[in-house]
Amino acid sequence: MIGKNDKAGRPIDRLADEFVEDILNLSDDEVLAEFREDGGDPERHAAEMRSMFENRLLAANKARMNAAKAGVASSRQAEKGLSTPVVDIADARARLRAVIARAGSIPGLTLAARKEDELSDSDVVGMLEELAELGLLDGDQDLGKT
Repeated sequence: MIGKNDKAGRPIDRLADEFVEDILNLSDDEVLAEFREDGGDPERHAAEMRSMFENRLLAANKARMNAAKAGVASSRQAEKGLSTPVVDIADARARLRAVIARAGSIPGLTLAARKEDELSDSDVVGMLEELAELGLLDGDQDLGKT
């Protein structure tokens, strides 16, 4: 007994398989000859297919470009949301000098034996931020941020 899912046993499926096999065994010249017999122009058809492929490729590239632009715009928007406080470096250096001056009165605090004027601006701000993380500064006021 032949089941419903037994496609190889159905006559119409065997016929379809034979047609497919015949088509796959045709040479390129035979395919072109049959196409011409059916009223087709192989050169025009090839040009249409190339054009269609190029249009799809351009559309895909444009979609990728638009997605990339949206990503950049989103990234820039996120960066704008992260506002870095402005640091008055002269004030920050004065605050660091004050902390260095009172370092001996803070138990457990040791600072590197460098002079404040030998530090770069970013070193000064970094040291003040680290001191703030340790709870030794009075918030943004001691960081020199406005």
